[in-house]
Amino acid sequence: MISKIFFYTFLLSSNQFLFAGEVNSWECSRFQNAKIYGSDDEFLGELGPTWVSDSIYNSYSSYASSWGSNSIFNKNSKYGNNYSDSSVFNEYASNPPKIIKDSEIIGYLSIGPNWVSNRYDPFDIKYTCDWD
Repeated sequence: MISKIFFYTFLLSSNQFLFAGEVNSWECSRFQNAKIYGSDDEFLGELGPTWVSDSIYNSYSSYASSWGSNSIFNKNSKYGNNYSDSSVFNEYASNPPKIIKDSEIIGYLSIGPNWVSNRYDPFDIKYTCDWD
């Protein structure tokens, strides 16, 4: 019985490693105003609240649109489709967009894979930081 309790306690405490790229609310300032660049150094907008003009969460910004060529939400662009090597929404993309702040790469904007600790889902950032 004690071994089962120990096993389940260990399993629950090690759960943090299953979602290594998950954003915590205290990290929002780290991401705010960070720029997003494609693997070809094309500017794709920035992270931040909806009132920021170039935010990917600002519905009036071309970087948040479903039609902008530099929008990660355009399913026909190389940054937003499911199969491009440069897409946020291709879990296995080897060149997802970079998140840059203060001239340093702080991670990559990507839906996965979830075992890569420096890839961050744009929806996880949006809802954790309350930027909707």
